[in-house]
Amino acid sequence: MNDLSPDWAQDLPDEWDMGKIGWHYDVQLGKKLNEEEIEGDHLAPYLRNQDVQWWDINTEDLAEMDFYPDERTKYELQPGDILVCEGGEAGRCAVWEEDMECFFQMALHRVRPRSNDYDPRFFCYFMEFAKKAGILSAGANRSTIEHLTGEKLKQQPIPIPPSSTQTKIADYLDASRNKINRLCTMYSQLLSRAQELIDSVTWRAVTKGIDDAETIESGSSWMGDVPDHWDVVKTRYVAELHSGHTPSRSNDEYWQDTNIAWVTTSDIKPFREGRKQYLYETENEISELGMKNSGAHLLPEGTVFLSRTASVGFSGIMGRPMATSQDFANWICGDEILPEYLLYVFRSMDQEFDRVMQGSTHKTIYMPEIKAFETPLPPLAEQQEIVNHIDTETKRLWQLIDRIEENIDLLQEKRQALIAAAVTGQIDMPENQDETKLQYESTL
Repeated sequence: MNDLSPDWAQDLPDEWDMGKIGWHYDVQLGKKLNEEEIEGDHLAPYLRNQDVQWWDINTEDLAEMDFYPDERTKYELQPGDILVCEGGEAGRCAVWEEDMECFFQMALHRVRPRSNDYDPRFFCYFMEFAKKAGILSAGANRSTIEHLTGEKLKQQPIPIPPSSTQTKIADYLDASRNKINRLCTMYSQLLSRAQELIDSVTWRAVTKGIDDAETIESGSSWMGDVPDHWDVVKTRYVAELHSGHTPSRSNDEYWQDTNIAWVTTSDIKPFREGRKQYLYETENEISELGMKNSGAHLLPEGTVFLSRTASVGFSGIMGRPMATSQDFANWICGDEILPEYLLYVFRSMDQEFDRVMQGSTHKTIYMPEIKAFETPLPPLAEQQEIVNHIDTETKRLWQLIDRIEENIDLLQEKRQALIAAAVTGQIDMPENQDETKLQYESTL
């Protein structure tokens, strides 16, 4: 061991060396993108930052720009090269294994082993450990966006095991990664199925009820048939429709002494999953003066809100009086409909939202379409039974989702612990791959 060793490397095996990345690897920043060079005589595909993810490189539909003859050696990729992201998630990397002509942009570093004694997979596993453990970000320049400069990357300390040990570690960690990825894929499929069941339980309850009943055509494509003792009405006939507004940003007085909860699209994220029902605190507030000088107005507790622009189709219930921006349609429920029941109706209307939303990049549901929304309307007592039924059935499914997500988190924690132990020499590598497999499987 030498004096270069940081705290995390104090217990490396005696036969391991310790150096800086720049001592053992050639680091080259990619070519700067020039808009004048995207249409020329020397066009070739190149990788961008977003093309390089952990352990995966996109090679489909790559962008092209000119790489002149005198630049090709400098920027051309060879199998075994490592691509390291300079910005974004600085340090994210993968090994280039393709046999095709390809180059790389300035948002990436190409890290090339200086000899065949270095297994590029070991380098990537070390980078994953360094990134997740926070010992790499300490060497990244931070302003508004994280950047890992070539000089900082070259100065990063890295353990250097014997060549054969690097390969054994990489094989060991490949086995763990493949196994954990398969398990995570299985769990992700279970998550998707559980979410589908939640959606199905909700839709069926608000359109068919919870008892077997004679049905009639609703006249609505998203509802299908409904029980024959229900009504189908325009939503605004049973719930008073209100829009929101934003006070002028140019008038500072409207944004001083704020004390009114004001719902904006920044409050939508917790409602995307479909579990959260009530909103009690908002990220933003407006002042009474601002509200008086805008189209916004205070809505009572129990108002059901629906996002209609940008993040379209997410709904919740106000847990206290609030105002909203113009990005929402809001319903104050009358005597014939429960807020919780209307919430579940909206959460069953994805098909309808997809049908009526407009815009290519900035999706919006305009007020004429919102005014035309229809709601299946059971008697109030039956609405409450439906709400109770959905709450009970989906609670079990949300508990299942929680357990699945906990298992995924535990697998990822296990993976990071294995990587940390392996790249710092805390696991004895067996002499052959079969023993490696057996040792790995015993750790799960």
